[in-house]
Amino acid sequence: KQRKKQGKKKVSNEEWESPIDPDSRIIKMKDGRTHLGYKAEHVVDLKSEYLLSADVVHGTDSDSQTLAPSVVLAQINLVRAGSEAEIKEVAADKGYHANQTLVDCEELGVRTYIPERETGRRRWTDKEPQTEQAFRNNRRRIRGDKGKRLQRLRSELLERSFAHVCETGAARRTWLS
Repeated sequence: KQRKKQGKKKVSNEEWESPIDPDSRIIKMKDGRTHLGYKAEHVVDLKSEYLLSADVVHGTDSDSQTLAPSVVLAQINLVRAGSEAEIKEVAADKGYHANQTLVDCEELGVRTYIPERETGRRRWTDKEPQTEQAFRNNRRRIRGDKGKRLQRLRSELLERSFAHVCETGAARRTWLS
């Protein structure tokens, strides 16, 4: 039995909405297929290994868009729990690196330790001075001993907890009914 060859279908999130779950978004998987989905975000304290926040965001939201809101949510959770602890530093992978994210974190009073993506030479003439300053501050911190130590800890602890949830905990795909 031969299968009828299907034409190329292209539908964007602006053109189509799921009748069952209007908040879901069309996301591309690593293997090239598409699904309706969300993205899980979590913030972990690297010293205590406590989970400070876990949130589900739109699958189309970039990592750099979700960093500052995730940090704010984690701080709110600390306050709600009666803790006087304050988030002062953030270590994340290079997917979270964006000029606006660095500026947002500086405005929140949070020091960033986020490796930069390979983008070639940067041009600063068309950007605000605080953008370049936030970028250079982050670059200086990430290249220092503390930045390297935090990145190792992040890789070891945070990635392990996320892998545990996704693989061992069988939450790579979750369906709600």
